Amino acid sequence: MPHMPITNKNERILCLALLLLFAIPLFLLNIQHGQSLGGDDYAQYIKEAQNIASGAPYYQSNYLFNAYNNCYSPPQYPPGYPLMLAPVVKVWGLAIAPMCYFNSAIAACLLFCFFIYFRKQMGSIAAMCLAVAITYSGCMINLKHEILSDAASLLFVMLYLIARDSKTFSWQRIALLSVFAAMAILVRTQAVLLPAAELIWLLLTVLKERIKQQRFHLPAIYKSPSLYIVAGCLLLTGILNRIIFYRPETAAGFYVDFLKITLQKGLLTVVRDNINFFVEAIGLFFHYETDNSIRTAMVTVIQSFGLVCCILGFVLTVSRRLRTDDIFFVLVCGLMLYYPIHDSRYFLTGIALVYYYCYVALRRIVPLVTTIKPQYAAVGLTVLYLMAGGRYLRSTMNSDKTLVPAQRDEQAFRYIKQHVSDSDLIICARPRMLTLYTNKRCVIHAWQHPMETNKRVFDSMQAKYLLIVDDIAANYYHAYLNSYEHATDSTLIAAGYMLYKLR
Repeated sequence: MPHMPITNKNERILCLALLLLFAIPLFLLNIQHGQSLGGDDYAQYIKEAQNIASGAPYYQSNYLFNAYNNCYSPPQYPPGYPLMLAPVVKVWGLAIAPMCYFNSAIAACLLFCFFIYFRKQMGSIAAMCLAVAITYSGCMINLKHEILSDAASLLFVMLYLIARDSKTFSWQRIALLSVFAAMAILVRTQAVLLPAAELIWLLLTVLKERIKQQRFHLPAIYKSPSLYIVAGCLLLTGILNRIIFYRPETAAGFYVDFLKITLQKGLLTVVRDNINFFVEAIGLFFHYETDNSIRTAMVTVIQSFGLVCCILGFVLTVSRRLRTDDIFFVLVCGLMLYYPIHDSRYFLTGIALVYYYCYVALRRIVPLVTTIKPQYAAVGLTVLYLMAGGRYLRSTMNSDKTLVPAQRDEQAFRYIKQHVSDSDLIICARPRMLTLYTNKRCVIHAWQHPMETNKRVFDSMQAKYLLIVDDIAANYYHAYLNSYEHATDSTLIAAGYMLYKLR
């Protein structure tokens, strides 16, 4: 029987079949069972999903926003991720495992989105390898058990970048791009960098025509799809935020105050302080938690090599051509250099471009050091990368997760639900979490201000209880009690939970 050559079509089908196989373990990795006390961020997203599922205004919560604390949390998060999560909460309630499976479905969708995005710029095998490497990277697998919006925002960003990679723009494509951009913003506000990149692209187009025509060229504006994409995105975002997901108190003031405080240090000082973390954040896209010196050495080399390749690949890419993808990446980098919170997940929307720039660099480097075909080199590097993270990936399949909340947490929540009135206000370090599980009114202190300011705020709010949990801001609260309040009563409601009655 004659040998059948592997055509591009056959190669693409084979890669898609392999991707289907790689999608299956995503539903086994990092699935947490029980309920989650992972953080107040989780609680706020889940609470908003709970509201949407029950038909209540999505922002409605007994978490009281403390305007003096401009670092802890906004009054509410964007409704996009809670909207996606609402059907899961509607059916399974506060159970964490179904939410982890939902995140796994997002990860599986991203696996194919990465492949489609890369496939437009390279061969199928290389695209498959990059898609698998990103999806199974430590930072992506870590996110699967966290009820956060980062992966969902990345999904809409990838859909946008895929649809944007075209030479022709029909009205249907422009409408689709507007929807993807609006949804990305609705999920995570920082995705506003997508229309910002389009505006910069529009400006560059106008300047290019100005230089070429030696005069201002009006058609360069009204014929540009960027203009209509931005207009459609902003219109849709405005309708969604102001009509469908209206809230009486916007989070804009919170973010403005938050960034103003950062800017008080001086822009150059902020960039200088953030640049080391920014470089580290790129390396974390290639990182795995390791348990022995050999794997640690492998991961360290991969991280350093990935960082160098990313920088080199970016320079090579923009020196040859500039696209909206590259402008978007530069804007995301700028945000990282300015943003005061040092968490690599804020850089997640740029992960596909980081890996793409690495590919561009490797396309230049590999032929200089070996005669191995590029597609085989891609497979080899991906296998090596997954081997470095093999122990970590296997550890996330351990089903013996500690059930949270533990018995003591359930006991504390039960006591508060039974003995605290719905009209009473509780001061605590995790008000959103406590509100989610008890539905009581809760507020946090403002550690940025003197204690006398906090006392004045709490007195004006008629706060009745103060809850101290283990070592979560315990020293601050004990100092507050000793200095400004004399509790009329105190109760150990569970191990590590002390409830003080202030009035």
